Amino acid sequence: MKKNLILIVTAIVIYALQPASAQNKLAINDRAGFLNEEIESVLRNRLIADSIELTSMIDNRRRCDYWFASLIKEGDEIVMSVLDCNDKSLGTRRMGLKINTAADSEKALLLYFAFSEISGDPYKAETVPGPVKAPLAPATEEEPALPDPGQHRTRYFFAPSSYNLEKGELYYNTLYFFVHDVQYGISDKFSMGMGTTIAGFPFYLTPKITIPAGDKSTFAIGDMLMIGTWGSKFTGNLLYATYTRGGPYNNFTVGLGHLHTGEGDLTQVSNAPVFNFSALLRVSDHIYFITENYSSQVKTKRNAFYNSYNEINGEYIYFDEEFRQNLFFIYGQAGFRFINRTKDVRSWQIGLSYVFSSFEAIPKKYTYSTNWYTNANQGSKLIAFPVIGYARKFSTRY
Repeated sequence: MKKNLILIVTAIVIYALQPASAQNKLAINDRAGFLNEEIESVLRNRLIADSIELTSMIDNRRRCDYWFASLIKEGDEIVMSVLDCNDKSLGTRRMGLKINTAADSEKALLLYFAFSEISGDPYKAETVPGPVKAPLAPATEEEPALPDPGQHRTRYFFAPSSYNLEKGELYYNTLYFFVHDVQYGISDKFSMGMGTTIAGFPFYLTPKITIPAGDKSTFAIGDMLMIGTWGSKFTGNLLYATYTRGGPYNNFTVGLGHLHTGEGDLTQVSNAPVFNFSALLRVSDHIYFITENYSSQVKTKRNAFYNSYNEINGEYIYFDEEFRQNLFFIYGQAGFRFINRTKDVRSWQIGLSYVFSSFEAIPKKYTYSTNWYTNANQGSKLIAFPVIGYARKFSTRY
């Protein structure tokens, strides 16, 4: 009896330690452009019967819940390759030429049977004769997998590019750990975000729609609605359009927006254009130069005070007036993005922030007499200070 009990416990332990035993999700990277909605639907239903969920989204905290399959095209053939969570090859299968002319339902079944053969007898070499170039070679110490800069292609330091998060992706970004921003991909072309500071002022919402225009050109339309919190009276809205040219390694974005601010504690009613230029340039496999720059002209609220002494009647004369003063400014950030070598969903941004401001001249009414004084600024000023940011994507498409 004791011997049987030991055998049973041993069998349970061996079964629990099988490399693929915990995997109940299949993520497919369709590099061949082979899948469509019909194929995915049929394949998903067949996999459900095996208690396996077909998905294109990955929770990197639970990577070992997934099989990682990729489809590539070699000549006229489709090749399936499957990896485990440690990027170790479980096997490959050539799908044959007939799959190209098969009906969608038959294509799904061929994929299902190929995956079943690999997962049923993993870590075996290809069973069909002929050399196979694995699409995702196992990562080794000599040839580590390169970080994917596309994980962070939707953002520079803070400014958005025209690229959008894919459906189900969640992206967190912070500057100085003071401003906190979260964006979520509702669909592949529409995302919604929100953010605020640790002081809770202001709070903002950021919807964005992406409009692809080719392999290297993308347009976007977005909005940033800002409101005051904790009793602060402040409203602002920035409606913008952007154009991004390039790819995940090197790109630039130009944008034009319209900023409206309401009457509040800090601002007058104002309408002003906002210009933006941002860029990303590859320096090495995991280091990228990034910059973003804004320019605009806004109206600020200023006060002037009059104070004089009337020697005739011995009375002081005092009153104040409010006026507006235009402010032209350029605000920018430039530095480097360091993508984590082993977990490219994480990155650090380090560099300099800079502000150039130039105020409109104070009205002559308030400068011709020493009885007038104001809290208005004059001249131009340039200041710079360090900036640090951190970004993390919590769900990614395989």
